[in-house]
Amino acid sequence: MKRLNKVKLLGFAAASVLAATGTPNIAQAQVAGHNVILVHGFQFSDLKEKPSDQEVYDRQLIPQFWQDRAEGRLGWSSAERVEGRISEQVFEQAKQLSMQGTCVDGCVLVTHSTGDLVTRYFLENQETWLMNAGLEPLDIIAVLDFAGAGGGTELASLAVNIASNASIPDWIKQAVGGAFGLDLSQADISDLGVVQDLNVSKARTLAMTPNDIPHLRFAGNGGNVLIKPLILGSDDATVPAHSSCGASAPEAIESCANSVSFTGKLTSVNGPDGLLYNHYPVLMSNKADHGQVIRDEATGPVTYVYNGFDVGLRVDFEAEYKSVPWWQFWRETGNFRFVSDSADRSVSSLVYDTLNN
Repeated sequence: MKRLNKVKLLGFAAASVLAATGTPNIAQAQVAGHNVILVHGFQFSDLKEKPSDQEVYDRQLIPQFWQDRAEGRLGWSSAERVEGRISEQVFEQAKQLSMQGTCVDGCVLVTHSTGDLVTRYFLENQETWLMNAGLEPLDIIAVLDFAGAGGGTELASLAVNIASNASIPDWIKQAVGGAFGLDLSQADISDLGVVQDLNVSKARTLAMTPNDIPHLRFAGNGGNVLIKPLILGSDDATVPAHSSCGASAPEAIESCANSVSFTGKLTSVNGPDGLLYNHYPVLMSNKADHGQVIRDEATGPVTYVYNGFDVGLRVDFEAEYKSVPWWQFWRETGNFRFVSDSADRSVSSLVYDTLNN
């Protein structure tokens, strides 16, 4: 989908639907001069108690760091399906953003987790939806995907299999169910909501048509070691690297690149054979788990994959290099590359400051 020409829109029409969708102006900060729209991730509690549409529109689920820097959000219920009620909920909020002219000067979408998949489906369809409603589609400059689950996760695939197979061992039911806040020994597939869309084979069929909106990806490799054996390759204890990196195939990769590891070591590593069109893995944090990737929380040094390029946003992180000699056997040895001063900073703050530099 092509980016669209800027238009001036009347604010009166927007005011008429403000109460209906409940999405206020949140802040005044921007990314590279563009307003920020937030799309949150999976919410465990929705599967236990389905939220009303108004609750979906009102709640603020992305960490405060990004709330303070955003002008709007696209909320959705994890109890629903991407191609069903979720798309309707997102469309209602997108109509308001269009009428308000929020993206007249272009917007940057910031997503977390399943918000990646929800956003991808929205971007493939928003031009048709909004133009059919007599509205201007949102001019999206780029998407920042933190711990993106758009490629699916093996945990969801297991949950779907467990819900339809009574012979699965209890320890697997407990481990996988815990990841989604469910008692999978009692659940059936209709209880899983968007988890069904996160099944790897399903996620990778949703809205896969290439478009010209770049996705900048930020991935973690930390988290609960008990969960990791259930996920293919490196992971953040919820989402595999093949998803968070934007790999074109669901392979057991160990990094977002073939020449640098999650630890920042410059070495040959099992990275993706290819990437989804217009998807750029940018930063990797070896110790950040699924939530820490987007929270304003330092987890140790961060390395980069793609750097020094411009796709509507200028990506230009400063680098520092270090070597650990072979005789320091108690440490990982070799040559390392990190983002400068990243050890004491969150991934989000590094991204925000660099894109605004």
